[in-house]
Amino acid sequence: MEMTEDEFRLIFREFYPGMAYYAAHLVDDDEVKDIVQEAFVELWKRLDSMTDTGHMKAFLYKTVYTKALNLMKHRAVVKGYTETRKQLDARKMDFYRPELNDVMRYMENKELHGQIDAAIAELPDKRRQAFVMSYLHGMKNKEISEIMDVSVRTVDVHIYKALLYLRDRLAFLRRK
Repeated sequence: MEMTEDEFRLIFREFYPGMAYYAAHLVDDDEVKDIVQEAFVELWKRLDSMTDTGHMKAFLYKTVYTKALNLMKHRAVVKGYTETRKQLDARKMDFYRPELNDVMRYMENKELHGQIDAAIAELPDKRRQAFVMSYLHGMKNKEISEIMDVSVRTVDVHIYKALLYLRDRLAFLRRK
């Protein structure tokens, strides 16, 4: 359809309010004007393929809808990127805070386990045996007394003295 600029201005004035109203239901108020103007620019570029004003109106509605949808998709991508970026930054900051860092906790736990194992190894044989069976194997004192062929009271004393020694020994290591 051949159309002069003046004729296009008339079409613009006729359809703009309806397109703006439609766009206002799809996007924020501050974006309405841009979307509608972009739709009219697209119409201007395709005027030669338009057959009548009904066709133009349908094209404008479809274009406004598509532009609004693209804007919403873009916002979702930007929001997703922003959220992902925030998560990455938070993880990065956590890495530099040793109290929250899994690697640092693992290393500290490994070091502490080594210190505990060394302190357990320093216990006298019977005391170590009673402690290991009780705390590391979860056995009851009665079972331990039967295996060690001693009284339950003796097992209690071995475990009590082992715990006292380990507490003092590990407290000393922490002060270093």
